[in-house]
Amino acid sequence: MTQIRLEGAHNVRDLDGLPATGGSTRAEVLLRGDALDGLTAADVTALVDGHHLAHVVDLRSRAERIERGRGLLGQTKVRYSDLDVVDEANLARRQEHRATSFAAGVDPNVIIADGYVELLELGAPAFVAALENIVEPGGVPALVHCAIGKDRTGVLVALLLDAAGVERKAIVADYALSHQTMSHVREQLEQSEAFQALARQIPAFVFDATPQTMELFLDRLHERWGGGAGYFTANGVEPSVLDRWRALFIR
Repeated sequence: MTQIRLEGAHNVRDLDGLPATGGSTRAEVLLRGDALDGLTAADVTALVDGHHLAHVVDLRSRAERIERGRGLLGQTKVRYSDLDVVDEANLARRQEHRATSFAAGVDPNVIIADGYVELLELGAPAFVAALENIVEPGGVPALVHCAIGKDRTGVLVALLLDAAGVERKAIVADYALSHQTMSHVREQLEQSEAFQALARQIPAFVFDATPQTMELFLDRLHERWGGGAGYFTANGVEPSVLDRWRALFIR
């Protein structure tokens, strides 16, 4: 993994060099990040010219996108896939459920992991569309992001890595790396009304990215769907799409 140092975003990295079945992941195929609307002109140049960014998969909600927009990156020729993982009504319901579960003494790792499974259920159309768009001509290098780059992004990235045959320990390590950047991400989003609504939850739910959470999530993913590839197949993705994804990503 290569951390990409930017001024206007703090959780951006290239998921290169991860060990996988038959090889390792290529550079400049799959990147991940937090909100990109605060990027400076120099940041945009670094991504577009330095990392050859061609495609952004924006998993923020419609309200988040309306409030904050795309910023300077949206003025470039980079292609956008705007994909709602969860609508505002479900977002509010999920927030209340998390708070209630925490108050009842449920382990936060379990609450978050179970919430990620619910994202798989609610967000299947978005996750399928993301994969299909990424493997289209001109679909990579692709950068997947949401608001803080941990939950919606973390679920999709884990699916993509698992479907490509990336080793479990590498998927867990990538997810946990986000925890190191959360203080900077929080500062970046302090002025967002949509973020402030999210932050009214217990802080751990917003900012924790522990290895235990991803381990639990991967257990549930494999128990129910047989892994990332099985999840995509169950939701209508053709085998040829998964083959193209592996060919693009694994060297």
